[in-house]
Amino acid sequence: MNFNQLKYIIAVDRHRNFARAADECEVAQSTLSKEIQRLEKEFHIIIFDRSRFPVATTMKGADLIRQAKTILEAQKQFVEIARKMANRPTGNFRLGILPILAPYLLPLFIKSLGEKYPELNVEILELTSREMITHFEQGDLDGAIALSPFDKDGYYEAPLFEEDFVLYMSSQHPLSARSVIKWKEIPFKELILHDTFKHFLSSSSVIHGRSLLSPSTLGNITYHSGSLETIRKIIDRNGGITLLPRLATIYMGERRLKMVRPITDPVLNRTITLVTPRGFEKNRITKVIRNEIISGLPKE
Repeated sequence: MNFNQLKYIIAVDRHRNFARAADECEVAQSTLSKEIQRLEKEFHIIIFDRSRFPVATTMKGADLIRQAKTILEAQKQFVEIARKMANRPTGNFRLGILPILAPYLLPLFIKSLGEKYPELNVEILELTSREMITHFEQGDLDGAIALSPFDKDGYYEAPLFEEDFVLYMSSQHPLSARSVIKWKEIPFKELILHDTFKHFLSSSSVIHGRSLLSPSTLGNITYHSGSLETIRKIIDRNGGITLLPRLATIYMGERRLKMVRPITDPVLNRTITLVTPRGFEKNRITKVIRNEIISGLPKE
């Protein structure tokens, strides 16, 4: 006897039809029929009268089906208790993420997180660093995926991964003839640069003395950028160069990958971190989310 056999006899009793019972149990009718016959043979009892249409349950079979329902309900309770004993994380969690990370990082882990931990209710908000700080101070944010170091002290940071920058350019740009670009070779005045990258790179010794804090210009148009995808599409259509995180390239097709160049001398990395308040009571949920993010990252 096994749990599947009990499910099968309950389904046949409900539908009074082997074919519909097999559909409900998502097995072939032959499989369902054979398993029920094995159960009957094991205990030398007839559960269903197959000579009647619709199929009829025998009196002894009815008694066994009532017991089967009790057993399966007990099995369900056992599983629920076992999960609680395993301290599976449950509850609500509000997670902030920078808009420059969201389109590339979220697709890598949100599906697996939802499927593995259905007891969790995770609300995800795209927020700037300043907005994250405000939400943390108001007590309505449990964690945030941000750049390290976080803009405000007093929070715990758990590193997630490091990634470097790549140069994205139109096929007509002079640098497109090179397979690798050095930092000193990048014409910074031509960069259509995301505002967050300006802030990050301006503190780096790699570009010391080079102005990145002026707005990106497109002829007589000044663009204060908030979207990497907007910048990429501007370059696709109008030409130019920009910096993109390496993670953005995993969504590119062959044509756009030809517009990407690694940057060397040196390779400048940024650390992506999971930020939480200190003394945080939702540490188990935090660990689960961090593990799912890391597991979802491309192997390379």
